[in-house]
Amino acid sequence: MKKQWTKLRSNRRKVLAGAGASGLAMATAVFGRSTPAHAANWACCTLAFSPPNITYANCTGSPHWVWQCTYGTVGPVYRYNCCEKYNSSKTSYVGSATKYTCISNCG
Repeated sequence: MKKQWTKLRSNRRKVLAGAGASGLAMATAVFGRSTPAHAANWACCTLAFSPPNITYANCTGSPHWVWQCTYGTVGPVYRYNCCEKYNSSKTSYVGSATKYTCISNCG
């Protein structure tokens, strides 16, 4: 039974992340182009704290976990550096941060 719950929780997170990205894309289509930070930084990174609550420099200056993701297919394409900051005992996250760079169709 425990395995099933773990799988369900994992699937739910994937579905919610996908819904967030498609929802943001639809909102952009309906309301016009938004800034890259609002359009992508949380959906692409799937952060523990959304919106991000610390700076990227603060996050990487402490125990942390980092990864990259890419957002955008039509128009500008952005590469996001994502960061989760641990507490001092490295048992839980206490902050999230991102920074992004336009890598294609930056116009």
